[in-house]
Amino acid sequence: MKLDPRQSHYVLQTLLARRKVVARHVKEILRDWQKEIAALRERLATLEELGGRTAAKGGRKTAAKAARKAVAKARVKRRLSPRVQALRRRQGQYMGLVRRLTEAEKARVRAVRVKNGLPAAIRLALSLGRS
Repeated sequence: MKLDPRQSHYVLQTLLARRKVVARHVKEILRDWQKEIAALRERLATLEELGGRTAAKGGRKTAAKAARKAVAKARVKRRLSPRVQALRRRQGQYMGLVRRLTEAEKARVRAVRVKNGLPAAIRLALSLGRS
């Protein structure tokens, strides 16, 4: 199936409206597209250098630098929800406490975590803790 740009745009908008495609997936694909372009530019600069031609005004270094900038620009820092932040903080606290325990104590804490949840496991690990 071949679509012209106008048809592609219509199909994508329709799929998004019908919730068949998630906007996040489209953004990921576009970000990957930018990374692929940057990688191709860097590869082309290397090939041109091997052929005796310079890739840009500054040669390979300038092209490689431009490629790295494009990849960095495509990268997006995602904000975590407060719930996820709290979960990660608790998980880090748990891991920090458990790593200092003996194997038997770790097994005991793991069993409590499975049975009663993370807060109970953290309390037990604190009580067993080695300062």
